[in-house]
Amino acid sequence: MVYPIKSCAGIDLTSSPYDHEGFKFDRKWMVVDVEKNKQLSARDNRGIKLVRVFPIIKRDPSSPDGGVLEVTFPDSPSTPSFSVPLDPSPETLSGWDKYSGFILWGHSCEGYIAESTSLSDDGSPSEILSSYIGRRVLLVMNTPAPRPLDPDIPFDPSPLAYTGGSTVRYPDASPFLLCSTASLSDAEANVRAMARGELKSPLKEGCDPAPDASAPDAAWATSKRLLIERFRPNIIVSGVDEPYGEDDWQEIITGDNKSFLLPARCPRCMFPNVDTESGTRDPQMPNNAMMQYRKVDSLAPTKYCFGMYTVPVEASGVVSVGDPVFVRRSAVNPKLTDRG
Repeated sequence: MVYPIKSCAGIDLTSSPYDHEGFKFDRKWMVVDVEKNKQLSARDNRGIKLVRVFPIIKRDPSSPDGGVLEVTFPDSPSTPSFSVPLDPSPETLSGWDKYSGFILWGHSCEGYIAESTSLSDDGSPSEILSSYIGRRVLLVMNTPAPRPLDPDIPFDPSPLAYTGGSTVRYPDASPFLLCSTASLSDAEANVRAMARGELKSPLKEGCDPAPDASAPDAAWATSKRLLIERFRPNIIVSGVDEPYGEDDWQEIITGDNKSFLLPARCPRCMFPNVDTESGTRDPQMPNNAMMQYRKVDSLAPTKYCFGMYTVPVEASGVVSVGDPVFVRRSAVNPKLTDRG
């Protein structure tokens, strides 16, 4: 999966090329809150409507810009869709302004202010998004300027087949996030168990953030699904024998004989509590259930973990649906003994 605009809806792909910074077009664009001078995230109330913004990749090899990214608003018929160049040529970029100095996870970043592929009375992409969200924002596209991996990730770059180490641009922490369908099924089962009163609510002490202690939405006990999109993975692996078996993977090889390193678990914020189908935030789930049994990592003892940060060893390759995944190296990933 890729998420062309950070915090917006994702796109299922049958195949995608990647480089050392992740899948092509993944988090290539981002919405910046001008007042705060930082990324606008759906994890926050002011940006929650972003999850219902749907980008569509439309490739056109005959175009100097490679096609367009069409952006639609299915929940807001009054909001016009717009298109921006998919892979802008140098000539196209020469007419775009650059916006610098906005903050992403403590780093000063820059981007090109994305312009529409055609003039419109509806306004620029940034103006349309500002009207939809209700605050002034800019739609920016990344520049070649990289960011280092999250410094909290214990990572040895020596196996990499490229110089300069692993970097990212607009992703939070690493080029890819990997998780398994077995882990998702287990998470959903535990959410249901808590909604039915079969799994006690976690203590507030030592939790970041503190769980909501009110009764959970009854729909979780029966029909409500925990969709994988809530966790924003790029690579989803089926056939793993045990839930969270990927915790112990250190290196995998995919179908085209390319290697990936898995240096650390991914500690989670409140983003997974946002229902990607409705654009609303659940005050409890899955956070409350996951905090009960997935506070497992000493690097983030107050957060629950789901998924693995993943870094490519080779500088480029292709990942396709159905590719076999081989675990080349694994070791028991220590877990916290005090789950609190």
